[in-house]
Amino acid sequence: MRAASFVAYFTKGSTAFLLRKTLCDQLTRMAHGGTVDNVVVQMKTDVKTIFNAAVDSVLPRQMVHNTLKLSGNVLDVEDRSYMLNHNVHVVGFGKAVGGMIRAVEEEVGDHIVGGVASVPLGTQESLRTKGRGDLLPLPDSKVVLMEGAADNLPDEAAHTAAQRISDHVSSLTAGDLLIVLISGGGSALLPAPVPSVTLQEKRSVIRLLAARGATINELNTVRKNLSTLKGGKLALAARPAQVISLILSDIVGDHLDLIASGPTVPDSSTPQDAINVIHKYDIQDDIPLSVWSYLTRQYQRKSSKDRDFSHVQNVLVGSNGIAVSAAKVCAEKLGYRTLVHSTCLQGEASSIGEMYATMAALLVNVFNGRDRIIEKSLFNSLLQKYGVDGACLRSVVQVAVEAESQKKPVCVISAGETTVTLRGDGKGGRNQEMALATAVAMSRDSSLRYECHAQVVFMSAGTDGQDGPTDAAGALADPGQVTRADEQGLAATEFLENNDSYNFYKSADGGQGLVTTGLTGTNVMDIQILTVCGSYDSNL
Repeated sequence: MRAASFVAYFTKGSTAFLLRKTLCDQLTRMAHGGTVDNVVVQMKTDVKTIFNAAVDSVLPRQMVHNTLKLSGNVLDVEDRSYMLNHNVHVVGFGKAVGGMIRAVEEEVGDHIVGGVASVPLGTQESLRTKGRGDLLPLPDSKVVLMEGAADNLPDEAAHTAAQRISDHVSSLTAGDLLIVLISGGGSALLPAPVPSVTLQEKRSVIRLLAARGATINELNTVRKNLSTLKGGKLALAARPAQVISLILSDIVGDHLDLIASGPTVPDSSTPQDAINVIHKYDIQDDIPLSVWSYLTRQYQRKSSKDRDFSHVQNVLVGSNGIAVSAAKVCAEKLGYRTLVHSTCLQGEASSIGEMYATMAALLVNVFNGRDRIIEKSLFNSLLQKYGVDGACLRSVVQVAVEAESQKKPVCVISAGETTVTLRGDGKGGRNQEMALATAVAMSRDSSLRYECHAQVVFMSAGTDGQDGPTDAAGALADPGQVTRADEQGLAATEFLENNDSYNFYKSADGGQGLVTTGLTGTNVMDIQILTVCGSYDSNL
């Protein structure tokens, strides 16, 4: 592919895209002996910029400020009002609660008399290092921050924090107002197993289910039925105090009873539901006897749950829809023709990665001249094999056609939360696994590697900044990544089969494929960004 052809593509009839100076500068340099690699580098910079815009839009302070309205000593929260008289207590758990606490402090001030919050290990150091002390409580805060849940897993430190939270909540009286702050990661940060089950036993069950590919909804169903705080039990323990629960969603569909396993929301699940999940993944012979005995006893008792939550107000303050909207705005400002694919992405991470590689091929086909036979084959594959909605696919093709005619690149944005079924003993997370699966699938598609008149970059990353038990948020993929890794002696397929995506990306291309942000102070699941940048050759 000639560099001059790329310049012609981006300059012919494209006043809007000429405003995207950085990428055009790269193209100009290509015309004078540069390489297509410069364009890919710029595209990778762009996807990181788009991702950062998404994260910045869901930092928790503003969302809490938008929800709490103080007038004199009266606090208005949507359609309810509360009288404040130095009677406010604050508890929280999750990756975003530091900034949420700060916003509550800024709104209600001296009315706060105490509180406890459980946050991920390293949160305070990470945010201060990044100059984001504004996402932490005030220096003279009356709310104690306790760190735990290393590597996103419940541990003794988080268990201690959960017990402190339970003790604080249980001591409240009718004149008190409890503000509960909940965000993604809250389940691991509020481990409070029932007395007959140890933390390690409960953790082993969740680990087994996660390894078999259980969804977050299924995991939380089991968690709630083995907890003394989840499934609405924290709110019940706070009675007779009034409770305001401010919730930042990290769950597909924003179901309040599933976010952090719903500690302030009535629980619709039953011990039988938890037993059904265990049977579904065929782990009943592998879980501790104490867990099985407890669930079967609870099922046999068929005791009715306390349904009186009249003292509780649950408010959803933010979700991934906000992040996706911000990402779309950013991509459009960068000159991309942009489409939102989904905000409810679910499924096996590696399969979703293959789907994105197929979608990339569909977009590239448009830029390559739109072979109708190839288009139909790719369209049907996405529709039948991967279950992508037909109307969405038609929109993808239409956006690509419009982008090609306008000489613009394309950006497809998605969000959600996938799962990984463990087959090996490597290190990674769902976002890195998805990126590697995308790279492997793209490497096998000749339309993306040879005679391709377009460049492709894909990224998947967690808005919390931590993908699985790693220091990376996610990873980047492109069609040539696997070939370059092969030249380094790295067999991408073997890394993928061993669920070892982190070590692949740490080694390949000098680690440049890893997306490392540090803990961000928020969490609204994951963001996927697919970009395709076309070329135009007047001699074709």
